[in-house]
Amino acid sequence: MAKILVVDDSKLIVHVAQSILEKIGHSVLSADTGEKGLETALQECPDLILLDLILPGVDGYEVCRLLKRNPDTADIAVIMVTSMAESADKVKGLEMGASDYVTKPFDEGELVARVNIHLRIKELCESLQEKNRQLLEIANRDGLTGLYNHLYFQESIANDVQRALRYNESLSLVMLDIDHFKKFNDTYGHQTGDVVLRTLGGIIRNFKRESDLAARYGGEEFTMLLYHTVVADAHIVAERLRKTVEQYRFESEGKILSVAISVGISSLPCAEITNSKTMIELADKALYQAKNQGRNRVAVYNGPGLDQFRFKNSSHAAEK
Repeated sequence: MAKILVVDDSKLIVHVAQSILEKIGHSVLSADTGEKGLETALQECPDLILLDLILPGVDGYEVCRLLKRNPDTADIAVIMVTSMAESADKVKGLEMGASDYVTKPFDEGELVARVNIHLRIKELCESLQEKNRQLLEIANRDGLTGLYNHLYFQESIANDVQRALRYNESLSLVMLDIDHFKKFNDTYGHQTGDVVLRTLGGIIRNFKRESDLAARYGGEEFTMLLYHTVVADAHIVAERLRKTVEQYRFESEGKILSVAISVGISSLPCAEITNSKTMIELADKALYQAKNQGRNRVAVYNGPGLDQFRFKNSSHAAEK
């Protein structure tokens, strides 16, 4: 059932249109002036509008133009209703953005056919938009882990850092890497390595907040963007994730695998971070320091100087 708005100052025309359209299952709204038609279209978001060209006050041409100029109503199909035989009037309506026209008095079969055609076009357009959205989502995802991919992450962090700088918002980047990942591939084969990556991707996806962004940065490296999160809170999140991974039972072909991660963090506000490239570089430096200091730990970039990195060690940070 579709919602159809009839804008016409003739009660007879509205009644006839309502009778025809309700008989085939549609819901019909009405307005007797152009101003009321615009107001109703904004409030009710109808699927289709039957619009008389000759109206008191704002005429149908102007109503159509205003509907098409407003992004909230621009996609609503408009069928002109006219008794005029002159093609110039129909052309003018089409130039204003109308999709079609129908003459009055109505021929029931013609009215039903034209309405159904445009409702079907609307349905097909919505279906196509949804398929395009799904394809875009697939294109933005890493095929193995289901997290966002490197390209999507780069596009997102570029926008997010600029927004955070502009509005002085806190933003934290967590970069993590699987310790000694090469041994999983060398010892057990690449299929087992894929199991480890896929399982870790699932842990990260379930661990993060719905509003945060998680991505596979490349190889065995992952990232999380924590929005409106100061460095101290990001540190807590990263340490909880590290412990979760350390305690998790990774399984592949009947084998229980021990997995650990090293984590680096950079955060805004930070005087050194002026763009996303710098933010990534600083988080990567912190990650490198976590690796150098024995792995299975979290390092936070703490600004220039001797105390450049702050570490959080695990209870047994020995290499695995």
